[in-house]
Amino acid sequence: MPNVRHCASSIWRALSVGILLAGVMLFGCGGQAPTGETVSHGDSAGGWLEHGAVLANEGPGFVRARPTDPTRFGLPRLVRAIEIASAGVLEVYPDSAPLRVGDLSAPLGGRHHRHRSHRSGRDVDLILYATDLQGESVRGRGWVAYDRHGVGVEPTDRGGRVLLFDDARNWHLVRTLLLDEDAQVQWIFISRGLKARLLSYAAAHEPNPEALFRAAWALHQPTRGNPHADHFHVRIACGATQRALDCRDRGPMWSWWRDAVVKRDAYAPLDDQSLLAQLLADADADADDAAGVEPGSN
Repeated sequence: MPNVRHCASSIWRALSVGILLAGVMLFGCGGQAPTGETVSHGDSAGGWLEHGAVLANEGPGFVRARPTDPTRFGLPRLVRAIEIASAGVLEVYPDSAPLRVGDLSAPLGGRHHRHRSHRSGRDVDLILYATDLQGESVRGRGWVAYDRHGVGVEPTDRGGRVLLFDDARNWHLVRTLLLDEDAQVQWIFISRGLKARLLSYAAAHEPNPEALFRAAWALHQPTRGNPHADHFHVRIACGATQRALDCRDRGPMWSWWRDAVVKRDAYAPLDDQSLLAQLLADADADADDAAGVEPGSN
């Protein structure tokens, strides 16, 4: 005569798998985006972009560095953050040359020949604000790298001028991006020398200690590749809505983000295989309990 407890365990296991498979077929596992909604799929180095928001060629305080290039698409939060930050600099410093905005993502994201990232609508390059030797704001140059003293020199075939890293305008850009609660800026990649300049300037002039605190963490020189001495590379986080739809964060989840789930992302969506494995693991635990098996005794 079969063991009743073993039969009950087997029946429960079969029912669990059947319910799971029916749910997958009927509803799927990931979130379903409404038609036409922007979705950042995957991570910044291996994803793609659906229905990206478009950054205009120019706006208050900014111009696109490559106005004819299609790399102008991103999450709406990223586009708004650029617009808000550049307009903020112009408001405080009315004589500013416009911020030159480099690449976001291509219309559908994906691989780009100039970047390893910029694939899913969450990255943008911002060319550094600069002044001439008289302290006048001049249009930033993407090919000018600044040393830790804030000095950069144009290539001779580009004019050969000496330019200075604009501490005030660059800090105002950084602090506005980091204090933008909607944007959820994860990283601002910049060289160590320029990070030190920015923090030193902020320590002397910034009234909001929260801005200084966030900058100390989010300003970062990449551990490999370009040190970013000639531009900011800004990356925003997925955010709760995008994370539910297929976006994948890599890197830190900062404590100051309003989105509580990012602090311990226990409810990140699983793909079909992962969800099946998780539910089967739960079924196995129930079966072991039903059969009187102690955890770890097998």
